[in-house]
Amino acid sequence: MSSMWKYKYFIDVVENKSFTKAGTINYVSQTAISQNISSLEKSIGGKLLNRGNGEIILTEIGEVVYKRAKEILSLEQQMIREVEHVKNKGLLLVGIDSAINKRMWMMVENVYETYFSDCPIVFTKVDCAMGALMLESRDLDVFVGYPTEVLRRIPAIEKKELCHQSVGIYVGKQTTIPYGEISLDELKNHLYYRANQYGVSLQEEAEEYLKGSCPIIETGNVETMKLKVEFNDGFAFVDRDYFYRNDGEIRNLKNYEKECVLKMYYKADCNKRTAFEFMEKLREELK
Repeated sequence: MSSMWKYKYFIDVVENKSFTKAGTINYVSQTAISQNISSLEKSIGGKLLNRGNGEIILTEIGEVVYKRAKEILSLEQQMIREVEHVKNKGLLLVGIDSAINKRMWMMVENVYETYFSDCPIVFTKVDCAMGALMLESRDLDVFVGYPTEVLRRIPAIEKKELCHQSVGIYVGKQTTIPYGEISLDELKNHLYYRANQYGVSLQEEAEEYLKGSCPIIETGNVETMKLKVEFNDGFAFVDRDYFYRNDGEIRNLKNYEKECVLKMYYKADCNKRTAFEFMEKLREELK
């Protein structure tokens, strides 16, 4: 077996303080864990762990091996990421916010089929938080999504505006909110749900107007926000044109001039010409 696996098993035993848990994590038996750590001790030439009174304690040699084993595994992971980046040099990796509906996906597909059918492009549906992480680690070249704090925090990120849309209201099919175009006054005394991962749901002007008349409830993500709206007779502010709805409905918002904006994010040092060509063509498609 590769020494890498022995190091991994050793680290898992130390951090979980259990051979059994280390086996469960790695889908192997406790015996296999013990055998691999014994093999590692033989190759190192010293005892790594002391076991007694139900405790697992690192020896002095074990402390050195534990520290260096973590560094070795970290370097291996970095190497794998760098190799993947080299292998993906010819690919364009595009992420699209999971809150975006099929209408936008059809436009993306049309751009691809019209201009890039001979170019390898991989499209991935991810939420904003994951999109931000993938941009930072260069597992995405372009992310199409809404402005959020998590994207603003990424260093050296550039952005291009894609399109502007009207803000609408997402409600459940059994809602008591009146049918048709909705005014802010008609939303009073209803539950207002918002998700930090979905920037459109954070409408400062509307919140100021509704303050004191609508309980504002934070949700962890967009999917939770939709479910809460549908089952609790509430509402959420959404992109009227491109929001991916579940079983609820999107209503027009009356006398509210604030718009939402979709943007395309990319690393400032992105050197893939295809990325810029793709962003430009997608922009043209939405004009």
